[in-house]
Amino acid sequence: MTPLQKDPAKADAIIRAAIQIFARDGLEKGKIADIAVEAGIGKGTVYEYFSSKDEIFHAITETIMGDMIDASEKLYSMQLGPYDKLRTLIRMNTELVFEMGDSVLIMTEIWAQGARAIRRGEHTSVPLSTGVNRIRDLVINILKAGVMAHEFREMNYDGVATLCLAFVDGFVFQFMLNDDKEAFDLALIEGIQSFMKGLEP
Repeated sequence: MTPLQKDPAKADAIIRAAIQIFARDGLEKGKIADIAVEAGIGKGTVYEYFSSKDEIFHAITETIMGDMIDASEKLYSMQLGPYDKLRTLIRMNTELVFEMGDSVLIMTEIWAQGARAIRRGEHTSVPLSTGVNRIRDLVINILKAGVMAHEFREMNYDGVATLCLAFVDGFVFQFMLNDDKEAFDLALIEGIQSFMKGLEP
């Protein structure tokens, strides 16, 4: 007998529901039963798609990092100069904190679980590590193009790319503690302006 094909839309609904539950309750306290209720399906159906909370969480990390990579690669392919491209990439990835609403709290779980796995030497199996490295590579390519176009100064590309991602991460984590959108916008404008000024020739 041919096994039944899994419905990608249902798998995605489970992942999106799990994001809400794990963001609200944390990975340890989040329950499969609550994920099922949030997704509007039976608990048994969740297990037809994922064997454990860990497997769901891995899928969550792949989904979120995949979304961020897709958005960054689309921006990278746009006909923008390096300066505008980098400035837009920083803003786009930083505004994640408000676009995701309360579910942005899942990022704390993703970082904690990813860091634990990396410290255990599981780099290749960590979607967080893969995703961050891909976005860093895009930033490095933008920086190199900017130097070639005389829009940016000479620099240590890896160091500046790491600082750029740390800038994004810092903003996201700072504003997880503060939902003041006006303060966020003002701080982000100032922060991006200061960061970009440091790259000028």
